[in-house]
Amino acid sequence: PSGGYAYYKDGKLTLNNYSYEGKGYLNSSGYYAVIYSKNDLTLELIGNNTLTQTASSTSDMIYVDGANLTVGGDGKLTGTSEGYALYADKDITINGGTVEVSTYYACISTYGGEVIINDGDITAESENGTAIFSWNGVTVNGGNVTAIGGSKAISCEHSSFSVAEGMNIQTYGSDTNDFASAT
Repeated sequence: PSGGYAYYKDGKLTLNNYSYEGKGYLNSSGYYAVIYSKNDLTLELIGNNTLTQTASSTSDMIYVDGANLTVGGDGKLTGTSEGYALYADKDITINGGTVEVSTYYACISTYGGEVIINDGDITAESENGTAIFSWNGVTVNGGNVTAIGGSKAISCEHSSFSVAEGMNIQTYGSDTNDFASAT
């Protein structure tokens, strides 16, 4: 790790002008994650933060195992990973900040919860997969979202995609058949 700091207390991880490049933590499943948690995690962004995952395609930038991930603050998170950029088994909620992530596989993804974007400037770019994925729905209540997928921009396999009136959503993907319509 170099520059700035990362500080964890009571389920909240504050990144303040923090930069990390490397494999990160090796979890019990044999995958690496730059940030790994088995409990609900709130990520507060202050200043410019960069996380770069250098391990294999099955490794992730942020992985929340069996719990929720909440991202907020006034700062910026830029990150790259071959696996997931932001993954949680339950809900992923973005309440603010600037999040710019790119992956080979899937950028913002949950299989057991929803992706909820309340505010912030979000850019998710997947080279070969889906930029934003959820089995249980994607809801955009505020902010600006750009989703660029190698196959799909936004995918809601078993639920709906909902966008509040007046929101700025830009999507790009080669497969538009599975893109859920706005409700």
